[in-house]
Amino acid sequence: MSKVADLKNALTELFRKGTEVGYTETEIDEFLEGIDYHTLLQAVWDSAETVYAFRADGRHELSLNYRGAELFQQRATLLYEDMGEGFAGVVTTARSMELWLLEDMGFAIVANFSLEAGNCEYVTEYRVYKGSDWTDSELDLDFEELVADLAKMCQPYYGYAAPVYEL
Repeated sequence: MSKVADLKNALTELFRKGTEVGYTETEIDEFLEGIDYHTLLQAVWDSAETVYAFRADGRHELSLNYRGAELFQQRATLLYEDMGEGFAGVVTTARSMELWLLEDMGFAIVANFSLEAGNCEYVTEYRVYKGSDWTDSELDLDFEELVADLAKMCQPYYGYAAPVYEL
C-alpha cells in the first residue's frame, strides 16, 4: 500500500471516531473531502521531527541545551494542539494536549507541560505519552480546527508552479 493511502486510512480512522463524541457521518465525510492527501503527505514528511520527553533550550551563551530520551523512537509531526491551562507573564507556563502523527502513520496523544522565560530566552518542555486513542484522552479535538491546521500545513506546497519544459 502506498504512503498516501496509509495517510488517508489513518486520518479516516481518526475522524470516524468522531461519531463517539457527537459528530455525524455527514460532517465527517465533509471534513475528509477537503483534505489533499498527496500534498499533506509532503508537508507531514517535511515537518517531521524527533520528539523528546524533556527538552531545555536557552539563548544565553551559558545556558544548558538538553534533550531527554526520545518519546516515540520514530519521528513525528504535530497535527493539533489543544491549549489547556496556562499563565502568561514574565514567565509563561502552559499545559496542553497534543496530537502527533507518527512515521508509521499511527497517532500519539501527548500532554505537554512548558515554561518560557524572558521572551523565549529560556524554554523547557516536558511531554508525557497518554495513548493513541484521542477519544479516551483529555484531548478536546475540534475537527474544523484540525482540518484548517492541515490545510495551513499544505500552503507552502501550493505556491509553486510545475516546471514547463519546451522540447
